[in-house]
Amino acid sequence: MPDMGRFGPEIPLEELQRRRQACQQQMEPGSVLILHTAPKRIMSNDVAYRFRQDSDFYYLTGLPVEEGALVLQPEKAVVYLKPGSPEKEIWEGPQPNLEESAEMSGIQDSRNLEDLDKDLEGWINGTSALYYTYGNDSPDKILETAQRLLIRGRAGTSGPSKIVHPALLLHELRLIKSDWEIQRMQETAAITAEAHTEIIRAARPGTGEFELEAILHRVFRSHNAWEAYPSIVAGGERACILHYIKNDAILKDGDMVLMDAAASRGYIHSDVTRTFPVGPHFSQAQKDLYSVVLNAQKKAVEASVVGATMDSVHDVALDILIEGLIDLGILKESKEESLEKKTYRRFYMHRTGHWIGYDVHDVGSYYLQGQPRTFVPGMVCTVEPGLYIPSDDDIPEAFRGQGIRIEDDIVITEGPPLNLTKAVPVEIEQIEELKC
Repeated sequence: MPDMGRFGPEIPLEELQRRRQACQQQMEPGSVLILHTAPKRIMSNDVAYRFRQDSDFYYLTGLPVEEGALVLQPEKAVVYLKPGSPEKEIWEGPQPNLEESAEMSGIQDSRNLEDLDKDLEGWINGTSALYYTYGNDSPDKILETAQRLLIRGRAGTSGPSKIVHPALLLHELRLIKSDWEIQRMQETAAITAEAHTEIIRAARPGTGEFELEAILHRVFRSHNAWEAYPSIVAGGERACILHYIKNDAILKDGDMVLMDAAASRGYIHSDVTRTFPVGPHFSQAQKDLYSVVLNAQKKAVEASVVGATMDSVHDVALDILIEGLIDLGILKESKEESLEKKTYRRFYMHRTGHWIGYDVHDVGSYYLQGQPRTFVPGMVCTVEPGLYIPSDDDIPEAFRGQGIRIEDDIVITEGPPLNLTKAVPVEIEQIEELKC
């Protein structure tokens, strides 16, 4: 008898069943959806990267298995998997067998992946629509089978009437988070807050960016979590490099550190950025610039309510940032001129937020029929204004080479927005107190 204690559901079965039913209800009658697991990626010769499941497959099955496929019809679900073998388990550890996979996913019809090829014609023949992730790493076998069925019409077969990317169904479902998903996001947010707090305390002149990154790894792994994305630990002028991930420099007194780092567990992500001084205090110029970004972030969070849009929240933050840059003598034009000529983009070149969930930059349309999508309860997004001041001669000297971003994860609710990551220190007084 197999040891059924080896594996258990990573996602509640009721949650998985609700997701599949919601997907099935939107599928056309007589259609079929086929999703494959993510491919393994090679890092160096025969050494693979840590496996990360395809988000759509995981969303519907809760299975972290490396080789498999989900077949979904409006009234049926089947999962095909490659069961573990004694030889593979010697090298990589236990793999769930078909019975265990059924218990993990709640899909009772669990079949050997070897049978998928011979079953494909039966799944695809005569379908009204084939929902299939074409392109990327999709196996050609699916489209080859659809083509063969189409051209063999004299044999009584027919290919799908149309091929539709499953993102049109799944990514809209994933955009609205369930109570369970939001609770998991609160858990990763708490882990992230612990790591940020410890790092703010630890940063001192002479500390390496890599040493702060090591604290992140220790805190995350102590909670069985991972980095949600490659962490940015950028001191001094390196904070003006938006995707700086080398994290190999030594911090100097008078620098600030921009740290964009967050935890992920069970494929549920956080995304947080904080900026803080290396020494015990912000300089006055740093306080002035930081206060502009913090005010913009607070107002943008407040504006993240039902009926707002990503564009309207961005505009709230942008107005405050431009006014602050003008007040500090960094921008020379009026606000109207800066908006018209987009000269502010020299200092603020990205948007103010994005969806977050099973992917850090999560799925879901930002525009519908050419118009900005309005927020509804259950959406979760980041709010992350920033200012990045180059070390150019026309910039007041005290502000040169300063990069500041402040980012939190926000749930849209029926009432005021819920800040999942508010426990991460953000006020100047909070940060300086941690440095003492």
